[in-house]
Amino acid sequence: MTSIKPFQIEDLFEFNSVNLDPLTENFNISFYLQYLTDWPQLFFKSVELSRHFGQPHEISGYMMGKTEGKLAKKEWHTHITAVTVQDQYRRLGLASELCLELEKMTSVAPYETLFVDLFVKVTNTLGRQLYEKLGYSVYRRVVGYYGQTMPMDRNAIDDEIDAFDMRKSLPRDTNNETIRDKGDKVYVLPQEVTF
Repeated sequence: MTSIKPFQIEDLFEFNSVNLDPLTENFNISFYLQYLTDWPQLFFKSVELSRHFGQPHEISGYMMGKTEGKLAKKEWHTHITAVTVQDQYRRLGLASELCLELEKMTSVAPYETLFVDLFVKVTNTLGRQLYEKLGYSVYRRVVGYYGQTMPMDRNAIDDEIDAFDMRKSLPRDTNNETIRDKGDKVYVLPQEVTF
């Protein structure tokens, strides 16, 4: 049985089973600590009853989210920094559950954001399908987002290093002004993505 619980600083010593995976992006400790300090309610984990002797539970996945942008510019939004699930708990709907929990939390006070966004590698077909099933759509293609050098030509697309900026409108965006059709044809550079 899955439970959603706040991520605690001690969990940094217990989430290797989730993080040590080629599909999971890892960050340095200070990055995790920043999220625990600045957006503690939006950093949470899923836990399962443990099969290991002496441990009451094990972390099956986690969500790192934040809020940013300005409401006046119609940029006030929730950003999914990382959502990941331990390999043995994949294909059970857990990533969807974590995303829906974040949407539920930030669509109401005190956040009431306009939309949720995330970046997914262009070649990550499974990830894109997951988000599309949840109602996300491509807002724009960020050329060279995952590259080693800052690109200068927005038309030099490369599926291996480009990202899709995907968005889902939340109830506060009553006219769906924060999403667009055919966003995969809108190319921007990473330095143009500001909030």
